[in-house]
Amino acid sequence: MNQEYILVDNPGSASRKYAVYKSTGPQSKPLCLANIHFETSSEGQVIYSLTALGNTVVNEQPAGLSHIAFSITKLRSILEKHQILEPDDVIKNIGLRIVAPSSFFQQHHKVNKQLVENLKTLQSRAPLHISSTLQELELLEKEYPKADIFGVSDSQFHHTLPDYARTYGISQSDAKQSDVWRFGYHGLSLSSVVQQLKKEDILKPRVVVCHLGSGSSVSALHNGASIDTTMGYSPNEGLVMATRSGSIDQVAFNILSKDLGLSANKKEEYLNYKSGLLAVSGKSSDIRKLLELEAREDTAARLALKIFTYHVQLAIGQMTAALGGIDALVFTGTIGERSSEMRKRIVSKLDYLGCQIDSRKNNHAELTKGPVAINQPKSLPIYLVKSEESSEIVRSIQQ
Repeated sequence: MNQEYILVDNPGSASRKYAVYKSTGPQSKPLCLANIHFETSSEGQVIYSLTALGNTVVNEQPAGLSHIAFSITKLRSILEKHQILEPDDVIKNIGLRIVAPSSFFQQHHKVNKQLVENLKTLQSRAPLHISSTLQELELLEKEYPKADIFGVSDSQFHHTLPDYARTYGISQSDAKQSDVWRFGYHGLSLSSVVQQLKKEDILKPRVVVCHLGSGSSVSALHNGASIDTTMGYSPNEGLVMATRSGSIDQVAFNILSKDLGLSANKKEEYLNYKSGLLAVSGKSSDIRKLLELEAREDTAARLALKIFTYHVQLAIGQMTAALGGIDALVFTGTIGERSSEMRKRIVSKLDYLGCQIDSRKNNHAELTKGPVAINQPKSLPIYLVKSEESSEIVRSIQQ
């Protein structure tokens, strides 16, 4: 007898992440059978890693693809090869993470003609992000023509931002006409953090969450709802990130783009893929690599790390001000979860907030299940929480 499954599709700027869930009944939480991650190696080869029920099955094996954009075309054969799915098993529902700046995409939607047309309309505003989403959607419809596909908003979580936090200092009629507001992103990650803190009964009234990864943001949560965040109309606003500039003076960038002769698309590419830690260091966007270079007295790498740390510290202060105080600090995202060194550096200047990190807990923290506290006994709570975007996507399409 064939089984019905849910596929989660979480395309990133430099990777493709998928997860397969099996429904275990209307009253039960779906079971995650496998996570599969496609990325491009330093040699330019597309590779994949597969984790099944928490255990690594395959690690960084060639995917046999010419480009990472075609990852979905190999997914089914890989899942069957490793006996995650049988040939007769059916993918019934697909949840596709969507990052797109608009009020329409601040809600979840079932994919239909209107959704596709809205994406195409927005494509000129955010060509790099939306073009890849449209391409992924087209491939999904070809590979799984009978599945129901849902566009799951990565900014829906921030619909609770008060008007003074979501509004830019421009004419309100212009903002409404062009639909230009601070939408915020990393919402699926933040929602997963809230769910996990609630489950352990440790969700405090005023929580600052640092989602640190290739894309990074800091958000202020009041009773589990977002009241401010560093990302705005696009995911490029806010912190200096791996390859994104973060907030930059518009006049300065106009001068820079004119001097460099950048077209509209090239401007987007410059800010999103040729800036940030990569540009400052001149060598790498990877925190691990930058730490290695810093240890070898690389001054550009040291500057890049200082800039990253400094801006996260500033943002924590900014979000604490938005909340009128802080009751807990949370780290999540790839860097937030894995880099004890960056957590230590960030918290080192937060004594004024009552945050003191416990070196032993910080250095040996393992995110196997649930939030992990890494603070000293008299400190404000500091938690590591694993970002579970896939679970949130499944939860969103089942609501």
